[in-house]
Amino acid sequence: MVRTTLFTPLSRPLPSRRVSLSFLQGVRLILAEIVPAFTGFSEKLVPEARPALDCPIVFPYAPNAVLVGFISSFVGGLVGLFVLGQLHWVLILPGVVPHFFCGATAGVFGNATGGKRGAICGAFAHGLLITFLPVALLPVLGQIGLTNTTFSDTDFGVTGILLGNMAHFMDKGTITMIITGIFGLLVIYNFTAKKKVPVETNAG
Repeated sequence: MVRTTLFTPLSRPLPSRRVSLSFLQGVRLILAEIVPAFTGFSEKLVPEARPALDCPIVFPYAPNAVLVGFISSFVGGLVGLFVLGQLHWVLILPGVVPHFFCGATAGVFGNATGGKRGAICGAFAHGLLITFLPVALLPVLGQIGLTNTTFSDTDFGVTGILLGNMAHFMDKGTITMIITGIFGLLVIYNFTAKKKVPVETNAG
């Protein structure tokens, strides 16, 4: 008797993976071209710098988790949309771009830490986050003249809400000084921190 299973390990190829094969090949091509192109600049401006690349760099490690993450995140967005409708709040329509890029990334990391359940639950939670955070960000952007405008990225939502609430207690100059000071401290730490030197051991 042949035994069939509903799920297969997310690192194994599925027929649906062919849909994103061209995209993954494009990601590999771009990364292979961008990193060497900026090596010369980084060696002159910031020696020994490590390139910070966007989230698609992790897609080739688990292509099936990319699809599972995208679908789970989009479902989370639909559930959040339904909840917002029931609460009679502003409706945030699920955007394909953030759900694909960020949701797929959540699926890859969720799969690496929690398997299939981690990929589904992590991406689903991400879908809820990028649905409810823009609602909380709407009043903040409305105060600076961007009425009925919001953004769906979690980093922009969290940062915008924090800075927007800080504006109630501080003026723009103070907030600018705080951000500039934090950035300056990070730069100073980068140049003054002791770098670990690998210890050579004699074999024998």
